[in-house]
Amino acid sequence: MQFDEFDEFTRKLCAETQKTILSHYESPDLAIETKSDDTPVTVADKEAERIIREAIETLYPDHGIKGEEYDDINASAAFQWVIDPIDGTKSFTAGCPLFGTMIALLVEGDPVFGCINFPALGKRISSDSQATAINGSPAVASRGKPIEESILLTTDRASFTKTNRADAFNSLEERTRFTRTWGDCYGYYLVASGNAEIMVDPKMNPWDIMALVPIVRGSGAIITDWHGSNPALGDSIIAASANIHEDVVRILNS
Repeated sequence: MQFDEFDEFTRKLCAETQKTILSHYESPDLAIETKSDDTPVTVADKEAERIIREAIETLYPDHGIKGEEYDDINASAAFQWVIDPIDGTKSFTAGCPLFGTMIALLVEGDPVFGCINFPALGKRISSDSQATAINGSPAVASRGKPIEESILLTTDRASFTKTNRADAFNSLEERTRFTRTWGDCYGYYLVASGNAEIMVDPKMNPWDIMALVPIVRGSGAIITDWHGSNPALGDSIIAASANIHEDVVRILNS
């Protein structure tokens, strides 16, 4: 099994789920449910994940599946697919186009392939940790900019207060050029494409993280958890240009 196999498989999957997701996007009749963790979910989330799961179970029946909306399958399998059918459901329900479908493949816990499809933007980014591409063209992270000239992104400022990390984030923000909440998976897309230099989130789930790891690494940027360790084992993310990542980790932990 090679990168091309996974890339083509997920490309076709994303083309199918994109139709489903866009059929509900900006619909005045879209029903929004609230899950037990106080996050929103819609029929588009559930239907997109169902489509992805069925395709994986058909083509790779021995593989495991972990997704946001349904129970795990084959949790002890060496090959595990991790799915977030709509990362950025809040953006999706608000008619903001910065949401995406995330699919990752792990081998013995290591994310070896990841892709994010942005249905409303017509863009798809994918990687095997060696090279990252956007709609087939190479994606390269920003290089050489100091922190003072860097764009800092996050998903939600309130998350830093909830995790007692507001002071740390403020310290980093004071060092950067400016800050925006172009968040969820789109913020990491901006880092991998060289349009922003830093993206941080203090609290995340596995389905939020796994596809990001190959994508950011393949672009030449560095991705870790909040403490600079393996992101696949953590519940937070710091993604930044290679020349400033160590400084970002130091500032956030000082």
